[in-house]
Amino acid sequence: FVTKNTEVTYPDGKVWIPEGFRISTDSASTVQGGVVIEDKDLNQFVWVPVATLADYKRMAYSYNVATEETDTATNSIKIEYSSSDSNYFTEALPEDEKTSVERYKGFYIGRYEAGDKENTEAKTLRSSNDVTKTVTIKANQAPYNYVTRTQAVSLAEGFSTKQGYKAKTKLVSSYAWDTTIAFLQKVNSDYGERSEGNYREIAFSYTDITGASQTKSSSSSVLIPTGQTTPVCNIYDMGGNVFELTNESYSNTIGPYAIRGGHYYNNYANAPAGNRSYDSDAANVNNGFRLTLFM
Repeated sequence: FVTKNTEVTYPDGKVWIPEGFRISTDSASTVQGGVVIEDKDLNQFVWVPVATLADYKRMAYSYNVATEETDTATNSIKIEYSSSDSNYFTEALPEDEKTSVERYKGFYIGRYEAGDKENTEAKTLRSSNDVTKTVTIKANQAPYNYVTRTQAVSLAEGFSTKQGYKAKTKLVSSYAWDTTIAFLQKVNSDYGERSEGNYREIAFSYTDITGASQTKSSSSSVLIPTGQTTPVCNIYDMGGNVFELTNESYSNTIGPYAIRGGHYYNNYANAPAGNRSYDSDAANVNNGFRLTLFM
């Protein structure tokens, strides 16, 4: 584990390792492959490089085609739907993210959706809005769903304190989410529009929360533990499994919070990783979250 923020050079770029972390043994050997770091409890993050601040940006995805539709005056993104309804999602660039990204030329995103340590150890998925559980960022965890956006913000921001980081953890912003998709699309060009992951119509084999091997058939819906589907650049499940709450807002009092990606009974073409939806601050089985880390 490094004792101070440390720059490491790879064949295709540079990465900063935060104090208290080390490079994981299953990290890629290139930046584009996905450099994985881990803390003392083996929670893992993946480095997303950002060449210039202009590259740390939000994107709009409409009908599986990425279009840049950002209104800089209002920090809003306009999404056009088939009903001709115009919906606005907004988020100002957070100052702490701006400062960190400018200095370090990148940031970290959770390798996995947030997990629930205690439920995982009990070999059961979450079934209630109990936010006293310990957040994990590991494979084979019960997804930390049944959480409100307000609670997800608190859990994400409190994670760094509980772990003793000098770096800051946050709920993923729309800037971090869309910049990560751009990073993944360098390997999988249509990741924002047609994500692999746990969707209703995709069949795959997986290990359930009890450790048993299972086969999911097509046209079936089942919530699975974190990290069971194929990663891109060492990052898992940005499309499918659970919707992911973000710091982005939506201009509707009924559903003022933005959620990204899709979930396990969505069709992947209708709710890929680039998808924006909206929700109230209710806790339910579909909604989970992901952390980011900034030095």
